[in-house]
Amino acid sequence: MKSIFITAILFFALNSQFAYTQQYRFLQTELYGLQLYGGYLTNSYTADFTNFSGTISCDKFTKGNGSGSAFGLQFELPASNTVSIVGGIGMHDRSGSLSSTSVFPIRYDNSPNGFTGVVMDQTIATSMSFLETQIDARYVILEKYSFAFRIIGGFRIGFPLQGQYDQKSTIISPENVGFYVNGNTLQTRELSSGSISSFAGIQSGGVIGIEPMLRVSPSMYLTSSIMYDIPFSSALSDASLRISGIRALFGIRYSMRVFAPSPNTP
Repeated sequence: MKSIFITAILFFALNSQFAYTQQYRFLQTELYGLQLYGGYLTNSYTADFTNFSGTISCDKFTKGNGSGSAFGLQFELPASNTVSIVGGIGMHDRSGSLSSTSVFPIRYDNSPNGFTGVVMDQTIATSMSFLETQIDARYVILEKYSFAFRIIGGFRIGFPLQGQYDQKSTIISPENVGFYVNGNTLQTRELSSGSISSFAGIQSGGVIGIEPMLRVSPSMYLTSSIMYDIPFSSALSDASLRISGIRALFGIRYSMRVFAPSPNTP
């Protein structure tokens, strides 16, 4: 996924640059830009742990995924006719779920040797939100009067706001095997739940992306962007949990401009 995404960006950059010359340049008269955005993100977990915070130690968790919402504000300053420096802040939901499957033997009268393997699925569902800041550069590779296309590259810093987890265990097979809890036989039981208390503090990462823009007035653009978030650090201090993801965002961009005065007529 990451290699395809980078290849697509390079393809657009190399094949569209020739069409940029002598086109309308929306950054040429801009003082600054403001953009409100909102959208959807997917989360991909890369993990290496058996437990964290108050979870119960079990089989090793190595991967997971999830989704959430994102919204925020960006401030933009033009550095040239083709490049802008952007700083932003937003609320991003980095929730997801990790799972691990294990097999262990139990005495089982229906099997030939008196034992059978029980297949059990362990899951940890997380609910995590971050206040994230992003500083990036955006380069215009294609521009018409009513349309612009930019590529994005920069850095992210995240501050954890809240986190919850819910750990459960489910017996997949055999079908007539379950957990005996308070006189009841259950296929699924809760192992632990609570607040995540071991956030690593400031999270760091990179971001690359693309941003098509549609001009609807001299000072207004409708924007859409797809960004790939690259983790540089673990989200937890007592376990390895790196969160990458793809953000699909939509926004409204307002441009504050300065125009040259009209020449005096005789």
